[in-house]
Amino acid sequence: MKMSAFALTSGFLVLSLLSCGRKPSEAAVQAQGAAQAADARVAALDQELAAIKAGQQTQAGDPGTVEHVAKSQARALDRRLADAKASAAQVHQDAASLVAMPAAQAPRTLVLEVPAGTRIQVALARELATDKDKAGDPWEGALAEAVTVDGKVAWPKGAPVRGVVTQSAPAGRLQGGQGGLGIRLASVGRDDVEAGTFLVVGDKRGERNAKFIGGTAALGALVGILTSNGHQGDHALGGAAVGAAAGTGLAASTASTVIRIPAGLVVFSLSAPEKVIRKS
Repeated sequence: MKMSAFALTSGFLVLSLLSCGRKPSEAAVQAQGAAQAADARVAALDQELAAIKAGQQTQAGDPGTVEHVAKSQARALDRRLADAKASAAQVHQDAASLVAMPAAQAPRTLVLEVPAGTRIQVALARELATDKDKAGDPWEGALAEAVTVDGKVAWPKGAPVRGVVTQSAPAGRLQGGQGGLGIRLASVGRDDVEAGTFLVVGDKRGERNAKFIGGTAALGALVGILTSNGHQGDHALGGAAVGAAAGTGLAASTASTVIRIPAGLVVFSLSAPEKVIRKS
């Protein structure tokens, strides 16, 4: 992985401080850790995108569905990678500023680790639908509830959230007459996060079935769900899919091909622990 200019700058500043016998502030140390984590996230997304584009994650199944899922995932990853790079650049810039700041002037920080599996309740800002939202398109919302760790607020209620559409195929588009609309959470406040995929599968008769797919939502898992009538393909997830969004108005009228996720509450779950740095 190539180091960014911000990473090199902050690294040189730390070496300069140490050579002068000056110890970086705790805030600077924490900020550098956050910068390294941001670089690691960019590298992971870059690697995942390269594998899909190279066909290294080709899955068995209906060729049309496999092609649709792979292309959709690549478009979504393109968006996430661009956003992650921009976020990493800002994190490095913040770290460089803190490293250059005298320790006595640096803010005190509090590091909270939000555990994997933490529920993230998001209020979508608008309805999403397969006739107007495509894979790779961004979406926005706000936290419906604060996320706390040991009584301390990691992300407050109302914090802005952003995500990306990962799948968008109207009912009837895929094998067996199915289609799907999937969204993934990408950031909460200024923090990038790894969360699962909220997926609504539907057919032309108006049936809609919402799932939350934990983990990284491998291509095989998505192909299994989007190919299988009656959602027998859930077994491909190894138990990672759970029912979701009951009573949120997902049902469509008879013969409707548009799949929608209405404005309102959608619940995600962190796929991995996330360190959040706050001023104490």
